[in-house]
Amino acid sequence: MHYLAALLALTGIHLLAVASPGPAFVATMRISMQHRRKVAVTHSLGLGCAAFLWALAAVFGVQVVLAKAEWLYRILQFGGGAYLCYIGIQSWRHARSAGPRAVTNAEAPSMSAAAAFFRGFMLNLTNPKVIVFFASIFTAVLQPSWPLWIRGVVLAIVFVDEAGYFIVLALLLSTQKAQAAYRRAKTVIERTAGAVMFTFGGKLIYSATSR
Repeated sequence: MHYLAALLALTGIHLLAVASPGPAFVATMRISMQHRRKVAVTHSLGLGCAAFLWALAAVFGVQVVLAKAEWLYRILQFGGGAYLCYIGIQSWRHARSAGPRAVTNAEAPSMSAAAAFFRGFMLNLTNPKVIVFFASIFTAVLQPSWPLWIRGVVLAIVFVDEAGYFIVLALLLSTQKAQAAYRRAKTVIERTAGAVMFTFGGKLIYSATSR
């Protein structure tokens, strides 16, 4: 029973963290409103796979390596910040460009599913703070003496939480009404999203260079 309580606690904590607004939320909102539903779903799967890798790294104690090799952690922070800034600048630059007329129109431009997966994957992979989060909650909830299969269940929970939340969000935002609203307010949405992405990226770069 104590296993179940720990797993439920971990699920709840992680879901709250996933649901908090951040770069992944902003990126999912943009892609869901701009592109076909399949593209938005594969982007969400990319987010889930990256979270799974960070959780796997935390399970095997990679956060200890990053804590000792501070230069490596800084490089990861700087690279992640630069990537977020790049996405933010691109969003701002193309805010006034014409968006897709309708996601059901075969002529409408759309990101490929593979490109969407890669973007979602890289978005979460370039945020080293994720491993710090996982290391913290794993230390608080999991006991070192517990069997290995518990950690396997934890990794599955992380993937299902992350991918599942963003898939549901993508499905909600990829409706015709949501996309029509996006087309009406595209410039404002894109520039706001770009500013948010750039801000998150700037914070990561500042953290990497201010120590």
